[in-house]
Amino acid sequence: MSFARLASITALLLAPLACTGDTPEGSASNSGTESDSSTSTSSSTATTSASGATMSGTSMSGTESATGSSTSGTTAPETTSSGSTTDAPTSSTTDMTTGTTGVDPTTTGDTTTGTTGVDPTTTGGTTGMMEDPCPCADVEVPLDNGIFVLSDNAELWKYLPETNTFEMLGAVGCNNMKNTFSMAVDRAGYAWVMFNPPAGDIWKVDVTNPANCIDPGYTPGQMGATLFGMAFVSKDIFNTCDQLYGNTYNGIGGFGEGQNFGNFLTVDPDNLSVSILGPTTFNGAELTGTGDGRVFMFGGVNPAKLVEVDKANGQYIDVTPLGNLNLTNAFAFAFFAGDFYFFTESGGPGSKSKVTHYDYDDSDNNGIKDLTVVNMNAPIRIVGAGVSTCAPFLPQ
Repeated sequence: MSFARLASITALLLAPLACTGDTPEGSASNSGTESDSSTSTSSSTATTSASGATMSGTSMSGTESATGSSTSGTTAPETTSSGSTTDAPTSSTTDMTTGTTGVDPTTTGDTTTGTTGVDPTTTGGTTGMMEDPCPCADVEVPLDNGIFVLSDNAELWKYLPETNTFEMLGAVGCNNMKNTFSMAVDRAGYAWVMFNPPAGDIWKVDVTNPANCIDPGYTPGQMGATLFGMAFVSKDIFNTCDQLYGNTYNGIGGFGEGQNFGNFLTVDPDNLSVSILGPTTFNGAELTGTGDGRVFMFGGVNPAKLVEVDKANGQYIDVTPLGNLNLTNAFAFAFFAGDFYFFTESGGPGSKSKVTHYDYDDSDNNGIKDLTVVNMNAPIRIVGAGVSTCAPFLPQ
């Protein structure tokens, strides 16, 4: 990753934390109104835009108002100092290194240097290494080698960036609910799946056996937030314990962008109560989190935007317009090993997903953060994507 702040922590990361833990278990079934019933061997993310929606990890049921957009080859975003976009460039690759700051980063919290959850000077034992306060679950389906994706007809899949392939994990079994909206994955080996309908209901799905589904006791509609894209985010690089964050969608019409259009929120990990942290410009956005405590949103229109958010208050740290990559009726994204992977419809509304890779860390050292379609043929229409904070956040 080309993050200046990560330079100061590289030494700490040379001795990675061991991930161990209990294997999750549970049970349930699905129901819903999604029309895509693909059972092929890849995954896709869906967002629809009418009454009832599912967003990046989000899809909407009812009349779909957004039009699917597809890209071929490489897309090229540009930014302005206000975080707004100019006309999409005509070149086949895009320099994303000039993404501008929506809020002065010096005025917001630095997530890489936050309060430590464990004092490395007191946890040493005989080895002197830090103990992980929230170790990764040791489950049959690894939490650290890929991105979990959710289909619009409630199937859990996995996308493996290394091989650019999809594998099916199984049908979600939550009370016969089928209409999925969004998804986040925790460190304990559970995918938290939001349904619509019932609007905003969240269940925990065992990633090793998606037929096992648990009702965690979450109450939808708290603080007026019924539907929201979501992700788990670690507290900081020293304390890997994760917490659920989200951005609201009002469920009316298509996804929108404008002042105070949405709200950034968090869900208390103990009592599952919702707290509104601050306003955002997105009515409908997806989130992804990292093991070093950062959170990003994917939302906006003409074009879509990648936004790093201060998880304390929802303020924007950095805004990067994404060229001709647009939101579609179904969309999702995730951060993995220094880069972002966006899942949007490959054609018109209802089409299966494509995968767009954003070389955020400029791993090829060409000075350009290339945005490139790497897979046009996902086997499913993806409405949710999630990575556990056990997943690598540095380039591999």
